[in-house]
Amino acid sequence: MLTQRQPSQWWRERDIGYRKRMKARPPSSNAAVHDKGDFYIEPDCCLLCGVPEDIAPEIFHTGEDYCSIIRQPCSKDEIDRSIRAMWSSEVDCIRYRGHDATMLERLARAGLADQADHRDTSGSSIRLRDQVSFEMLEGASLTDASQIAKAFREDMRAKGKKVLPALFGRRSVWVSWYRNRFYLVRFVNAGQGRFVARLQWTTAVQGLAWLVDDWLRAQSVENIWWETTGDPSSASTTPM
Repeated sequence: MLTQRQPSQWWRERDIGYRKRMKARPPSSNAAVHDKGDFYIEPDCCLLCGVPEDIAPEIFHTGEDYCSIIRQPCSKDEIDRSIRAMWSSEVDCIRYRGHDATMLERLARAGLADQADHRDTSGSSIRLRDQVSFEMLEGASLTDASQIAKAFREDMRAKGKKVLPALFGRRSVWVSWYRNRFYLVRFVNAGQGRFVARLQWTTAVQGLAWLVDDWLRAQSVENIWWETTGDPSSASTTPM
């Protein structure tokens, strides 16, 4: 869900009764993975939203009254999507208990340090990636930032998002997925066939980044690189 990650305390307290009625453990066939892997699901926590399973169906499974990890992520893509599932979990049920310093730093930079059992010792602060550069494939129909913005605007409307008319610049797109809270994505030409999408910095920048990332990967683009404005060392193929 593209909403603000951290639930308020009243939400946690409200669902205590529901969570206590759930099974604390998944079936025995998944127990070894659940107990020994670096990624795990906190017992008595899952709200059965099904979101992690949608993001990484080969990793997560939602049963009738429990959720579990089928197996640990192996590839870079599976790790990326497991981290996205961690962010998408409304009650922070998915956790990381490993000691890998690179992973702990990555979670800290993404604002997920509280979902790791061990502290990041690098001293990294939250540094969310708010811009993405990409290239259009040769022969693609979209060859200008204003054309890309128009296509993004039209696709968001087709998907049921609220989008303001192009009154504030043809390269700017104001999109909302909740009531009338609009967020800005501005596309610019970077030269030599490369483009940049810059996101408005708000508490919803992570959700906005995933929205843009999903859209870009459905288009004829390549060499997608996300980074934090002013920090080239933060470059990554994913928003977090």
